[in-house]
Amino acid sequence: MMMAGDDAALDETLASLGLTRFTPPAPKPGGLVHVFQIFEERALARLGGIADAYAAPGGIGFGFTEHRDLDAIAQRGSKDVICIYSATVRTMWSLANAVMGIREMFPWIDDIDRLGAPPPPPKGELFFVQQATFASEPIRRKLGAALFDAAMDFALMHEVAHLWNGHVDLLHQRHGPLPYREMHLVEASGLDLAEAQAMEFDADSFAVQKVLARVARENPFAEFSEGLLRDHKVPQDGELTASWYFTWFSIYVLFRAFDEACIVAAATPRPQPSAPLRLACLLPTVAGVAARQGWSKLDMGQWEIIASEAALEAEGAFCRLRRAAVDTDTFKSAWDGRAFDVIDYHLRTWERLGPALAPLRRGAMPAAAGSVTASARIA
Repeated sequence: MMMAGDDAALDETLASLGLTRFTPPAPKPGGLVHVFQIFEERALARLGGIADAYAAPGGIGFGFTEHRDLDAIAQRGSKDVICIYSATVRTMWSLANAVMGIREMFPWIDDIDRLGAPPPPPKGELFFVQQATFASEPIRRKLGAALFDAAMDFALMHEVAHLWNGHVDLLHQRHGPLPYREMHLVEASGLDLAEAQAMEFDADSFAVQKVLARVARENPFAEFSEGLLRDHKVPQDGELTASWYFTWFSIYVLFRAFDEACIVAAATPRPQPSAPLRLACLLPTVAGVAARQGWSKLDMGQWEIIASEAALEAEGAFCRLRRAAVDTDTFKSAWDGRAFDVIDYHLRTWERLGPALAPLRRGAMPAAAGSVTASARIA
């Protein structure tokens, strides 16, 4: 089941930026469905499952706009609006599939029966998938789709955080009713850089908690555990070990792609640190919340090992695709304690930002009884 979004609210937001809505291509014969359509269904189901406000048909404006930036918009008008730029979806889907094409990556995933997998889709067909029979796809495609799903879930929840944590309302108070864009936030809004950075960290912290809650509930990478543990010496956390590992992998690839996109778009100054440091900054939040909620038995040091191992493997894959050398010094420097300095900087900024946001926060997000859940996942 797919809930309907509010197209009028989305179109109103896009019109204020001179943009138009992107409509996913129609399905093709043989059960081939475009990945945009699948992600839209998953996103609407996910949104409806986390908040009463989004559960009803038309409860939120959600959709896509055609643009080359790896970007997204969170906006509050007649309805809440979340718009994902088409390049974000295409890039993350392409990266997930490209990584799975590197046979040296996760060699344990292939067995003798699967090495003769069907050839890659014809040119131009990458974004059409066999939705009805996706569970029977070759295992590398299944893992690639699950990586995409986790990364885009983080991106979606990050935008929800901007709405629910008062960020958008504060921007409206200070700088007028402009839509909230990730890549060009500081230059477009005139927002103080330190405050922008603190709000981005707040949104990341919110998003990673929502993603981990889903992972703890659904264990989306469970079938890859045996092979992963044959090839990687990481702390084990029962049946969730592989899901923790690949979730970190997915989020890092999203951060890394965003870094590259900001460079290409000359988006400066940026409100987020580099991918490895951005990921490292989330570790204390993850360790604390996972222990408090009973999702995990890992301590802070063990979370750091899993996250850094997953991020380094993702960095290696990303650089291989870009035909660039891994900058190991820069990567390692993110894990030597710098994250705590960055968090301290955000917390000091929060002393003046927090009181301004407090009355704008919306509080808890109860799931609607009987609402659609996130079962419409791509993976």
